Amino acid sequence: MRPLWTIRRASGIGASAGLVALLIWPFAYIYPDAFAWPLLGTAAVAGLCGCSILLITLTDILFHRPRGRRIRPVRIFDLALGAALVGLALLEAEAVAGQF
Repeated sequence: MRPLWTIRRASGIGASAGLVALLIWPFAYIYPDAFAWPLLGTAAVAGLCGCSILLITLTDILFHRPRGRRIRPVRIFDLALGAALVGLALLEAEAVAGQF
């Protein structure tokens, strides 16, 4: 049985939500009433996916035997993507925080 939530699924959803949030972000300054909630929603999805990627990756690193040098770049990419999604989500949420 395949797991329901994986790094691959979280990366796809998180990167898509992060890209949509990046596209909405400038419009949130021009039309704050119309774009504040969509920006906050997409930033929240991207941030939760980033936290999920970090948690799954750290669990894999801590509880599974070392897999060698071939998997190391993949884990570094997962950690970088997860941290970037969380950081971007925090910046976008801060941009609309004063509007509520």
